[in-house]
Amino acid sequence: MSRKSSVLRLLTDEEELALKKLLVEMLQKFISVCSQHELSWMMGGGSCLGTIRHHGFIPWDDDLDLQMPRRDAEKLKCLLEQGAMGNDYEYTYPNSGKDAPCMFLKIYKKGTRMVELGQEFSIYPHGVFLDIFILDGAPSHKWARKLKGGVANMLRLIANVVMEAKSPISEIQKEFFHADKKTAMMMRLRRMMGHLFGVFPHRFWIDTFDSFVKDEDTDRGWVTFPTGRKLYEGEALPASCFFPIRHAIFEGIEVNVPGRAEEYLMNLYGHDYMQLPPVEKRERHFIVDFRL
Repeated sequence: MSRKSSVLRLLTDEEELALKKLLVEMLQKFISVCSQHELSWMMGGGSCLGTIRHHGFIPWDDDLDLQMPRRDAEKLKCLLEQGAMGNDYEYTYPNSGKDAPCMFLKIYKKGTRMVELGQEFSIYPHGVFLDIFILDGAPSHKWARKLKGGVANMLRLIANVVMEAKSPISEIQKEFFHADKKTAMMMRLRRMMGHLFGVFPHRFWIDTFDSFVKDEDTDRGWVTFPTGRKLYEGEALPASCFFPIRHAIFEGIEVNVPGRAEEYLMNLYGHDYMQLPPVEKRERHFIVDFRL
């Protein structure tokens, strides 16, 4: 840990407070747009866990994860194109007519800078961001979910390695990854795979992935987050786990969470999700440059 930490940008207590304050302001702007246009949304991932366990940010967390049903996310994309959040924001997402850094919607605050490890040479926005994961309908039959999930996961992997292969490796990345031989070998294998599939551009792969998983019918039996941490099938749950949405408190403001948030969090983090993990297992982003 000390080896890896030596090459990273550690935020001061004052910077962490300022970052979280800005993220809450961005969240409030997002909520305002969604409320005005009657769009459904929920806190997701670690932000949902923070809402339930801490009524705010997980103490060591430094981002916000949100989630929206596909139908509402598509409407939000159109609103963003029309300037619904104002001139202080920019955004990226697949199938936008141009390339994007990842397979879900990201909203960035202009005039800020937060560069994570691996993004040093990225051509995409580097501002403080909100991650918005899209909830898609999923096949109700177990084996149909497995089949669709297998294809989706492969497309997702290919898109990621193609992105990695086309990006230069910074000195910080070399020092970070090469400290561990297994990690260094995996990194080389991923880049080889990326060069192989890179005969088609990154935009082709993320657009293909997004089109393949897109399913606006989130009212039937099963739904999933194809870009979630546990991959397509691992994120699949009954739609009744999310709807109807309920309210909770996050940093003093009212937010939405899945109707059965406890079941959702148990699927993501296990039965002991309300217990604080040991320090060595606490997830953090690896930041190399930061400025508000």
